[in-house]
Amino acid sequence: MESKVDTTVWENALKLLKYDPSVDNFAYDSLLMKMKVEYSDSDVMILSVRDEYSLTLVKGQLLGKTVQKAINTAAGKNISVKFVLQGDSNAVQTSVSAEKKAQRNEKNPSSVTGLSGEFTFDNFVVGDCNRFAHASAMTVASKPGQKQRNPFFLWGNSGLGKTHLMKAIGNYVLQQYPNKRVIYTTCEEFTNAFVSCIKKEDYIPFRNKYRTVDVLLIDDIQFLIGKEGVQKEFFNTFEALINDKKQIVITCDKAPNNLKELDNRLVSRFQDGIMFDVQPPDFETRKAIFLQKMNFDGIELDDEIVNFVCENVTSNIRQLNGAYNTLSTYLALANGNLTLDEVEKILTPIISPNTKKYLKPEVVIKGVAKYYNLPEEKLSSKLRSADITEARNIAMWICRDYLELKYEKIGEYFGGRKHSTVLHGINNVDEDPDLKKKAEEIIKLMTT
Repeated sequence: MESKVDTTVWENALKLLKYDPSVDNFAYDSLLMKMKVEYSDSDVMILSVRDEYSLTLVKGQLLGKTVQKAINTAAGKNISVKFVLQGDSNAVQTSVSAEKKAQRNEKNPSSVTGLSGEFTFDNFVVGDCNRFAHASAMTVASKPGQKQRNPFFLWGNSGLGKTHLMKAIGNYVLQQYPNKRVIYTTCEEFTNAFVSCIKKEDYIPFRNKYRTVDVLLIDDIQFLIGKEGVQKEFFNTFEALINDKKQIVITCDKAPNNLKELDNRLVSRFQDGIMFDVQPPDFETRKAIFLQKMNFDGIELDDEIVNFVCENVTSNIRQLNGAYNTLSTYLALANGNLTLDEVEKILTPIISPNTKKYLKPEVVIKGVAKYYNLPEEKLSSKLRSADITEARNIAMWICRDYLELKYEKIGEYFGGRKHSTVLHGINNVDEDPDLKKKAEEIIKLMTT
C-alpha cells in the first residue's frame, strides 16, 4: 500500500479542537498534539497514538468522536477516521484496506450480496464429471456478459457442485473486477423478496437491486414453477440484464427442456446461452475431494480406508462430506487410529456396501432385456417401438446413475448412439417416477 501523509486536514482539525469546549487542555496537549497522521486521502485518515492507554481514550470514546467531527468539518466532507498505535504498520495497512472495502460495499451494497469467500475455483475439484462445466464457468467469470455464454445454465441432481461453481464465478468476478456488482440469491429468496414488495406496493428497491447488477447468480430456478407472477417478474429482470449485456448464471435440478411447467418464454431464454449437465462424481473425483479434505485438516488415513469410502459413497458430494465429517470426528476420539473394520461399522448407517462395482454394462443390458422379455440385441438396435425404447432408456439410465458411465461411453454400448440421444433417453427416465421405480426394481434384482 502506498503511504499517503497529507497533514493539512489534521492541522486544521487541531485548530478547531483547541477551541472545542468538550476538549480540556490536558487532553489537547498530551494526547491530540502528540498524534501523527499515518495515512490520509479524501476518504480515510489513520491517526496513531503513543501508547495503549492513549488508544483507550479515543478508540470508541467520546473524544474520538469529537476528533472525527473536527476532521469532517476541516475536510468539508465525511472522512473515516481510525486510531492505531504508533509503529504498528500492519494496523495501518489493515485499517486502510478494511475502510476502503467497507466504503466500496456501502456504495455498491449488492457487490457482495449472498457470497462468501468459501467457494472458489481453486478449491473446486475437477474430474471427468465436471471438467467442461468448470472450464466454461472460468470463461464466464473471466469475461462476464459475453452473448454466447449468457445465460450460463448448470443443471443436475442436488449435491454435485453446481452451487460451488456458481459462487466461484461470483468470487472470481469480484476479485478481478472489484467495481462490478454481483448478487447471489436462491430462487426462493428472490420470490420472497418479490412477495414482500407486493405487500408494500413498492417495486422500485427490488428492481433497482436485481436489474442493475453486473452478474446475477440465481440458484434452484425450478422454484419458479407454479408461481406465475414471480415468473413474469423474473422474465422482465432477465430481459433487462441480457439487454444490458450483464451476466446471468442459473442452476436447476433438470435441463431447461424438462421444465415443462415453466413459462415457455423463460425456457427459450435459458436455452439461448450455454447449458451443462453436472454429473455425479466418479471414483477418481470423489477420492481427490476426500484427499483434499484430509490434507486441509492434516488428517492421515490408510489408502484402503480412503478407497473403501470413495467406492461406497457415490450419490453426491454432500454425502461424501458427511462420511468425511463422521470419520474425522471418530478419528479424533480414537487418537488418530482407525481400522478398516471400524470404518465399515461407523459408516454402516450412512452407506451400504458397493455392489455396483461388480456389475458391467453387459450385465445391465442382460438384466433389463430379461425384465422386459426382449432379446438383448434389441436394446442396441435402431428399433424404436415403445417397449424397446423404454427398456433401452432404463438400461442407459442405470449405466449412468448406477455404474457412473459417461454419456459417450454409454452410447458405445447401445449401438453407437450420440451423446444427445443418450441424454434424451435418460432424461425421459429422470422425469417419469414410474420408469425410475422400474429401474430401481431391476437394479435390486441384479444385485441381490
